[in-house]
Amino acid sequence: MRLLAFDTATLLATSAVTDNETVLARRQRQVTTHSEGLLALIDETLRAAETGIAELDAIVCGRGPGSFTGLRIGLATAKGLCLAADKPLLCVSSLVGCAGAVAGAGHEGPVAVLLDARRDQVYCGLFDRLRLLEPEVLLEPAELRRHLGTRPSLVVAGDGALRYHAEHFSDLPLAADACHAIEAEHLAFAARARAAAGDFDDLERVVPTYLRPPDVRAPR
Repeated sequence: MRLLAFDTATLLATSAVTDNETVLARRQRQVTTHSEGLLALIDETLRAAETGIAELDAIVCGRGPGSFTGLRIGLATAKGLCLAADKPLLCVSSLVGCAGAVAGAGHEGPVAVLLDARRDQVYCGLFDRLRLLEPEVLLEPAELRRHLGTRPSLVVAGDGALRYHAEHFSDLPLAADACHAIEAEHLAFAARARAAAGDFDDLERVVPTYLRPPDVRAPR
């Protein structure tokens, strides 16, 4: 099962090509806006994997939560590629890309992935390896400790964890230093069972997971 996966939930664009459990290529790039270089990053990843888009079984896209504009660009790009190449689409939680990095580093317990949502809020997803245990939520950092409760072996990860750890939940251990960014290959690994079962998303109906209304409002 050969998959192209990418994510645009943060300003770190991440892309990977996987073949079952093997990562054929991965690329990451800090961006100002994903519209500037996402397609170039995807092309670079495919070339590094020595894979053409026609050889893919499906395309995997992180659906959020995260940056409103970034998610729209990512999903629009995924839909366009799927339509052009006649490939199916799989959307998964962007946060699984960080949870998978933690599991890949050897942690075997639950992980709370916290993405900085600005406005003194975080997006939170609770995972057991690549499995999302409950729907993602938008919280103030002060609410997080009560929300997570007592879970043995729980660690926290993500840029939101790094930003708010010392002030709001310092009793919870941080994941390893290299495990706080979304990594696209883990999106592909999380989607693999659905791909094998033919459980694909509807291109017309699938939308990002925003959790919060956009900042922009239509004029009255």
